[in-house]
Amino acid sequence: MAGPASGADTVATVVVSSGSLGMSSAATSASLGVVYPGTVAAVTLHGITVTDNRAGTAGWGASVLLMDFTGDATGARLSAAGATYTPTAATTTGTVSVTASPPTDPTTPRIVQTATCVTGNNTATWDASLTLHVPNEAIADAYTATLTYSVS
Repeated sequence: MAGPASGADTVATVVVSSGSLGMSSAATSASLGVVYPGTVAAVTLHGITVTDNRAGTAGWGASVLLMDFTGDATGARLSAAGATYTPTAATTTGTVSVTASPPTDPTTPRIVQTATCVTGNNTATWDASLTLHVPNEAIADAYTATLTYSVS
């Protein structure tokens, strides 16, 4: 009987690279409409997305911060303290569990979506309602504010 032929082994390797954690909002501007003092202005913000390409298991939290509204012509201010940010449940890809926060006052950075049970790359996309109570003493003007998103 002949013995087995001798062979050689090949060691195969692969390096799985990691990317970044980022956030984007679909709209660069949004109008809360034309309202009168003492009423509520509102807008639905669509397509807010977190992209996690870190290829890991760490979760993340997405936050929002709304600055006061400033009148374009008068410089008058509408306090962002009268605002509410309400996120919807996120649509996800990859292995991740994302939980939306209840409606929140966005005048200090607030976590609005939290990701847990992460494995590998994932995305989460949601919509949100932004409402602003316009006080009775508001001055007629067009007001502008910045809503800043961040993720960590």
